[in-house]
Amino acid sequence: HIYHSSYCVHTTYKYICQSYKQITPNCWTADNVLEWISDQVESTKFDANTLSLAYCTMDGPTLCEKNEDEMIEIFGPQLGPQLHQSLQEYKTKYGVKAELTVPHCLPVAPRGTHLWEFIRDILINPERNQGLMKWEDRHEGVFKFLKSEAVAQMWGQKKKNSSMTYEKLSRAMRYYYKREILERVDGRRLVYKFGKNSSGWKIEEIGMGM
Repeated sequence: HIYHSSYCVHTTYKYICQSYKQITPNCWTADNVLEWISDQVESTKFDANTLSLAYCTMDGPTLCEKNEDEMIEIFGPQLGPQLHQSLQEYKTKYGVKAELTVPHCLPVAPRGTHLWEFIRDILINPERNQGLMKWEDRHEGVFKFLKSEAVAQMWGQKKKNSSMTYEKLSRAMRYYYKREILERVDGRRLVYKFGKNSSGWKIEEIGMGM
C-alpha cells in the first residue's frame, strides 16, 4: 500500500486549497467530511436540526471504514443511505477499495475556505466589512450580523451558489457548534460568538487595535 499512501499525501498537498470533490475520500480531513455532509444536506433539503452530530470529529479514513448500517446508525434512516451512496461514488471515482487498509493522510486542513473563517475575515478587515457586521464584545469574540442577507450573498458568490440566503448560512453555522468554533448567544437574534477552537480573531493574534 506504499503507492496508495504516497498518492494520498500527494493529493492532499496538491488540493490543499480545494474542496473534498478533488480529493480521494480516504484522504479527507474532518473539515472535508463536514463540507461533504453539508452539501448532501443542502442537496436533499434534509432538516439539519434532526442530524446527529457524531460525525463532527470524523475524518476520511474513519468514514471510509463505515458500512451502510453504521452510516444509518450515525446519520439516521433518511440521510444515512444517501451519504453511503455518495461515499461509494467517490470511492469508485478514486479507486478506493474496501479491503485496502486506509492510509494515514497528512492532517492538513485548507485555510480560508470555511464559513467561520469567512465571517472572521469580514470582522477583522474593515475594508471588507462596510457595515456588514460588528463586534459586540471584541475581547469575548461576540459579534452581530448587521446586513445578514448581504453577507449571505457574499458567501454564495464565494461558493458559487446564487441561491444562498441568511437562513441557509445560519443553518450551515450550526455545524460549528459541536466543534466549539462558533456559539449562539442565547436570546439575541443575529448575535454569535467565536468558540474556544476558533483562531485568528483575537487582538493579540493579529496585532491590531480595537
